[in-house]
Amino acid sequence: MNAESEFLLIDKDAIRHALTLPLVLEATEAALLKTSSGMAHQQIRRTLDLPGAAGSCLSLMYAALDDRPLFGAKVLSVFPDNFAHGLASHRGGVFLFDKDHGRPVALIDGGELTAWRTAAASAVATVALSRPDASTLTVLGYGEQARRHVEAISQVRPIRAVHVWGRDFAKAQCFAESLSGAGFEAEAHHDAGRAVRSADIVCTTTSSEKPVLFGEWLPPGVHINAVGASVASCREIDLECVRRTKIWVDYLPMALVAAGELVDAIESGEIGRDHIRGEIGEVLAGAKPGRAGDADITLYRSLGVPAQDIELANLVYARARDAGLGTSIDFRL
Repeated sequence: MNAESEFLLIDKDAIRHALTLPLVLEATEAALLKTSSGMAHQQIRRTLDLPGAAGSCLSLMYAALDDRPLFGAKVLSVFPDNFAHGLASHRGGVFLFDKDHGRPVALIDGGELTAWRTAAASAVATVALSRPDASTLTVLGYGEQARRHVEAISQVRPIRAVHVWGRDFAKAQCFAESLSGAGFEAEAHHDAGRAVRSADIVCTTTSSEKPVLFGEWLPPGVHINAVGASVASCREIDLECVRRTKIWVDYLPMALVAAGELVDAIESGEIGRDHIRGEIGEVLAGAKPGRAGDADITLYRSLGVPAQDIELANLVYARARDAGLGTSIDFRL
């Protein structure tokens, strides 16, 4: 096969063989640092709203990184209702090109890549913002991202107990039982407030259009990763939660247009623009302080950054190519 026309198809199985969680945590931290330092060239997510459940859309994200040989774009369909049908909610691919001549080199499963990097970003933010001794995790949601978040957060904090809440208690209970089998002290709750009040760390991983986490529930010292609402029409946290927390985001330009609860609070005058402390990459770089004390209530508002996808896609491509993973095809363009 001509090297100029060789193109690698990398499916979810190849990604799982190519990656380990420590590698993904390292790559995700690098992407967040590059986002805040200017080494990542990217724009905010572009979306085309589609009929159906709130948040249904076609999503486009693209970036190039100064120190990586490949640039590209991730195109996904987002169908939040898919989980009820046993299907992934995010489906699509990351299309990579080389910087030498713009040659297409790979197409990578975008849903699997998104699942890895979203949870990894929460874990990186958790290291930066949570108390080091945080041992109790509450997860609102019981889908793929809930599972990934338990795995990732427990890699960076000494998680002993996991509390689970979801709209379908039977599914929440099933998820909790699986966590018990993995060695956690896990419990499912009918009431989300009770699940939250004893937490050191809370992760919201739902596709809810209306808040599932309320500020009045938050105990002193808790850290929150709010990750499920990726478009402005969806909200997982209420206004009191916004008011009470010290907020960091992954990519400020995107947060100011796509984090609906933050946009509403600023536009209504409930908070000032400076209530958002900055980007998590600035905390990682030491340019801005994170948690100031044990009683601080901190919030990482995640929307997903194009640089995360392209940083991780570069890593997946290099490891898959070296290990002979994926399917090589002749693709002449």
